[in-house]
Amino acid sequence: MAASDFNANKFKASLKQGGARPSLFKVIFDYPSAIPDPPTKASFLVKATTIPASTIGSYDVYYHGKAIKVAGDRTYDTWDTTIFNDEDFGIRNTLESWMAGISNHKLNTRDKETFQNMSEGDVAKYKSTLQVTQLSKAGKELRTYVFKGAWPSALSTINLDWSTASEIEEFTCTWVYDSWIVSAGSTDSNLSDNNVIIAPDTNTNAGIS
Repeated sequence: MAASDFNANKFKASLKQGGARPSLFKVIFDYPSAIPDPPTKASFLVKATTIPASTIGSYDVYYHGKAIKVAGDRTYDTWDTTIFNDEDFGIRNTLESWMAGISNHKLNTRDKETFQNMSEGDVAKYKSTLQVTQLSKAGKELRTYVFKGAWPSALSTINLDWSTASEIEEFTCTWVYDSWIVSAGSTDSNLSDNNVIIAPDTNTNAGIS
């Protein structure tokens, strides 16, 4: 580090907007049309999640023993959301119903009445859209990550304990999805023409919660 950079005033000047806050976010679940919305929106009860990672694989091509790194395929990790559980089990019940429609508890079959057909890909009826939005300290939407072709893969346990007091139950839902895209939320966003900016679909499958 150059001596001229060892300066607290320069550091403060570089953090012009005070830094993004990890507590300022909201999550939206867009449920399939065949799954009734829970009584409470996810934006109020999802207490923790992440901005997704961006990963491109690589492979080696050798020339006279020298490895050259070549860009491979993009891959997508699972996405976790931690959710408060209210006494109506609203979101938990909706997610359990969604998963039961995908794979029945008794026969491990998909519910044709719920999802209408067995199609896969972009037209799969059991898939939907999720969103996580970073908010500014003024409450403006800075940028939104939109998860396409998403569905719940796993629900965690809810811990019960006689010795636990003054706490609210919570659980984690693990999602898989086909891809994610980024959408600028407002003029406060730093996205430019060099970024991928695609507006979220107005998904006709579902209601948003």
